[in-house]
Amino acid sequence: MAIEHAAATLPPALIEAATRLFDGEQEVYFAGIRHHSPACALNLRAMLHEIKPTAVLVEGPDDLDHLLPLLQHEDTRPPVALLCQSNHDRPALPGSEAGDGGRAETRSAFIPFCDYSPEWIALRESNALGAQVAFIDLSWQDKAWRERRAEDGNDAARSLMEERHFAHSRYLGTMAQRLGCVDHHELWDRLFELRAPAAQPNWRAFFADVFHWCAMARLDYEHEVLETEGSLPRERHMAAHIRRWRARCSGPIVVVTGGFHTLELVQQWQRTEPLSAPANAKNNAAAWLIRYSFDRLDALNGYASGMPSPGYYQQVWEQLSGGSVPGTSGESPYATVAVECLTRFARHTRAEDYADSVSTALVQAAVAQAARLAALRGNAGPGRQDLLDAIRSCFIKGPIDEGQRGFTADLRRFLSGSQVGDIPPSAGSPPLVEDARRLARKVGLRLDDSTPRVSRLDLYRKPLHQVRSRYFHAMAYLGAPLATWLTGPDFLGNSRLQLMFEEWQVAWSPLVEARLIELASTGVTVEAACMSRLRRDEDALAEQGSARSASAAVMLLLRACLIGLQARLPQLLVMLATHLEEDSNLGSVIECGHRLVTLWRAREPLGVQQHPALRALLEQVWPAALFLLPNLSQVDEADEARAVTQLTSLRELGRLLAALDPHERIDTDDARLHAQLERFATAVDTPPAVCGAAAAFLFLDGRWDELALGSLLGRHFGVGADAGQAVRFLNGLTTAAPELLLRVPVLLEGLDRLVHLWGADAFIAHLPDLRQAFTRLKPQETAALASRIARLHGLDDGAASLVQMHDDTSEEDLRTGLKLQSALTECLRRDGLAGWLGQF
Repeated sequence: MAIEHAAATLPPALIEAATRLFDGEQEVYFAGIRHHSPACALNLRAMLHEIKPTAVLVEGPDDLDHLLPLLQHEDTRPPVALLCQSNHDRPALPGSEAGDGGRAETRSAFIPFCDYSPEWIALRESNALGAQVAFIDLSWQDKAWRERRAEDGNDAARSLMEERHFAHSRYLGTMAQRLGCVDHHELWDRLFELRAPAAQPNWRAFFADVFHWCAMARLDYEHEVLETEGSLPRERHMAAHIRRWRARCSGPIVVVTGGFHTLELVQQWQRTEPLSAPANAKNNAAAWLIRYSFDRLDALNGYASGMPSPGYYQQVWEQLSGGSVPGTSGESPYATVAVECLTRFARHTRAEDYADSVSTALVQAAVAQAARLAALRGNAGPGRQDLLDAIRSCFIKGPIDEGQRGFTADLRRFLSGSQVGDIPPSAGSPPLVEDARRLARKVGLRLDDSTPRVSRLDLYRKPLHQVRSRYFHAMAYLGAPLATWLTGPDFLGNSRLQLMFEEWQVAWSPLVEARLIELASTGVTVEAACMSRLRRDEDALAEQGSARSASAAVMLLLRACLIGLQARLPQLLVMLATHLEEDSNLGSVIECGHRLVTLWRAREPLGVQQHPALRALLEQVWPAALFLLPNLSQVDEADEARAVTQLTSLRELGRLLAALDPHERIDTDDARLHAQLERFATAVDTPPAVCGAAAAFLFLDGRWDELALGSLLGRHFGVGADAGQAVRFLNGLTTAAPELLLRVPVLLEGLDRLVHLWGADAFIAHLPDLRQAFTRLKPQETAALASRIARLHGLDDGAASLVQMHDDTSEEDLRTGLKLQSALTECLRRDGLAGWLGQF
C-alpha cells in the first residue's frame, strides 16, 4: 500500500497531496490518525520526539482550549472525556400554537481519551516537549455543529470524533472482502495494527499509508454530501487555524486530526480563507472534564469512533509502549496479549460458574489456534479477530444459536473492559455530581468500575438496603442511568407487593455524570433535584386538568416515598387530603384508596412510620368513595364495564381496609355499602350490568339468599325479558362472580329458558356477549357447566365432552354454522320435510 507502489492507480490529486504530508519547507507535518489506535499513538509519539515541534494542533472544538491544562494534569488518568453540553430552545412544530416552541432542551456530546488515543499522546507528549498545544476544530457552539445535531434527530449524547465514513466506504468494504476480513475493523488491524517487524517503527511510511487508506475512503463521498454533513465546514475552519499558527510561531508544527480530514487539510491550509466566525446564538454552552469508561468507549456499544474492545487494545498498548516491538524479543507482544486474554477469560468463566467453563487444555488449544490463524493471515502476531475466531472455535461447543449468544455477549464485555478513569480535584464538578458520588460511596457502590452488577436489597429488615433502594429510585427518577430495576415489589404499579426483596442492575458510568451535569441547574443535591422535579410534576397535574385527581396525587406521594423525599410528605399528605375532598371521579378515589393501603402496609421500607396523617387519609377515603358510589346508576351502556370494574374494586378496597391489623383496622361501614347495592339491584333504571354485579355481591356477602336472587333473575330472564338487557345483566354478574353460574341452579335454568325463547337471529346477535360472559370461567368450571347444560336437555356427559372437543372453534365459525343451520331449516320446511327437524 506504499505510495510508490500505488502511484499508477491513485488519483493525481491524492498523489500530489501525499508529497506535502510532511512539508519540510513549511515545517507543517500532518499526522492523520484513526481515533483510539495503539499503532497511531505509537507512531505519533515517535514522530513528536523526532520532530520536536513548536506547536501541536489537535482536532477538537477550539472553545475547549481552557480545559487543556486539566487534560495535561499529572493526576488525570484515562479513560476521561470532555463533556460538552448546550441548552437551547426546541423550535415549534409545524401547526403548533404560538408559544409551543421555546421548550428548553439539552444536547450533550463526549470527546473521549484513553491511554492509547493519539490525541492523548499529542497532548501529553507536547507538554513534556515544551510545545504549545491547541484544539482547532469548530467550536461546540458553532452553527454547523448545531445543524448537524438537529439533522440527526437524536437527543442522546454522542461523540465528536465520529468515524462512520469508514464503516460505509465502498472502497474499504471491497478491500476487506478481497482480503477475507470480517469488516473494516479487521481490515485496519491487518494493515496497520499488526504490521510486520520490518515496518516498526517508521512513522513516515505509517502515516503515509494511513493517509491513503483514509483518502480513498473519502473519495466515496460527493462534495455536496461532505458539505451538508459538516466535514467541509470543519476542515475549512481547521485549515484557517493551521495558517494562523504558521504565521504566529516559528519552528515545526504537527497537525493531529482524523485521517478522513487529512486530504482536504493538506490541500486547504495555505489558502487565504479566514477563520469561521463563532455562531452568535443565545444558547448556553458548558464543558467539563469527566471520568470515562471502557464500556462507553467501545465502538461495538454504539460509540461511533475508533477501535472496538478497548480492554483488549489497552493490553496491546501496554505491551507496545513498554518498548516491546515485534521482532525485537523472543515472543511477539501480540502473542503475549493473546495468552493473557485467553487465560483471564478462562478464569472469568470459572469464577462466574459457567455451565461450560473453560479449562487449561482449551486455553492451550485456543492459543495455538490464534497463532496459526495469525500466520495464515500474514499478521505479525495474533490480532483481535484471530483471538475471537480461536475462542469461537475452541471454547464454544455447540451451535452459536443454541444457547451461546449469552457467551458471545459476555466475551464482548470482557474484551471491552470496565476500567474507569480519574480526574484531578481541581477539575471540579457541579455540586449535584459530587453529591451523587457521595451518596454512591455511602451505600457502598464502586465508582471505579463500570461493570454492571446485580444488587439484591432486603427492604424490610436492613436499613442500609432501604437507603440504597431510595438512592436507586431517586437516580432513576432523575433519568440518570445508574440502576435498572429488575424485580421486587412494584409500589407504583401496585403489584408483587408480597415480595420482600428488590433487585437492581447497577453500574456507575459516564452517562450518569453527563445526566447529572445536565440537571445541575435544578439543584445542588440529589434530594434538591428530585424535589425540583416533584414540584414540576405537581404543577403538571394542574396543566393536565388533574389538579383534583386523588389518584394522581397519591402517585406523587408514593414517588416521594420511594426516592427518599420524606421531608416533603406533610405537604403532599395535605394536598392529597384536599384532592380527596374535591375529586368527583369514583375510579380515581378508589385507586387512591388501594394505593394508600399499599403505602400503609409498606410504610417501613417506604419510611412513613412517623406520619399519623396517613391513617387519617385511610379513614377519609372510604366515605369519599361511598359518597360517589350512587353515580354508577347513571352510566350509559358504553361505560357499564368500567362501572362494574369500579364496583368490584371498591368492594375489594373495603375488604383490604377491614383486613388490616386489629389495632389499625378501618371501619368500612358495610351496612352503607350494602344499602347502596340493594338500590342498584332493585331499581328498575339501574344499568343492567351494574344491577347484575350488585346482585352477585349481595349474594356472596350473605345479604341475599337464593330465593331473593332467583326473584331478580326472573325479572331479567323471564318471559318478556329484553334479550340485550339480559345479556348485559349476565355480563355484570359473571364479571363480579362467575362461579355463581355453577353455585346457583336457578341462574343457569333461567338463562337456559331465556335462550330457548330466542329466535336464531337474536341468538346470533347476542352470541359475542354470551361468549364474553362465559370466558371468565376456568377450564374446569367450563367443563362442569357444559355437563349441567347437557343434563338440562336430557343428554349425558358424553354429549358435553363432544362439544368441548371443539373448544378451538372461533366465534366466526360459530356464526357461520348457525347461519347454515338456519338456512337448512328453512329449506326443509319449504320442501315439506319439517318432520325431519326433530332428528337434528
